[in-house]
Amino acid sequence: MIFDHIALSSKNIDETINWYIENLNASVLYQDETWGLVSVGGIKIAFVIKSQHPSHVCFEVDDSYIDQYLSNKIFKEHRDESSSCYVKDIDGNHIEFLKWPKKNG
Repeated sequence: MIFDHIALSSKNIDETINWYIENLNASVLYQDETWGLVSVGGIKIAFVIKSQHPSHVCFEVDDSYIDQYLSNKIFKEHRDESSSCYVKDIDGNHIEFLKWPKKNG
């Protein structure tokens, strides 16, 4: 398991990303109307629309981790071919577990 990103809620993805560019010298990794991803100080920050995704911390996991700890969870496919599931910790904070497809070759 490795850290992948944090996700923060945004009322307006474009305005939020512009703020991070102007104030934190962020580099844009991806942006559309409902989701954005920037890099700041070597950390990836996703900006999400609250109605689509909760604010969360995300960890990338492999099949062995999923088999041991998340075998009862359903992973949802994403537009970038990754898949993930969310769980809540004991305080109600969301944690996303992200899996990338295996590469052939």
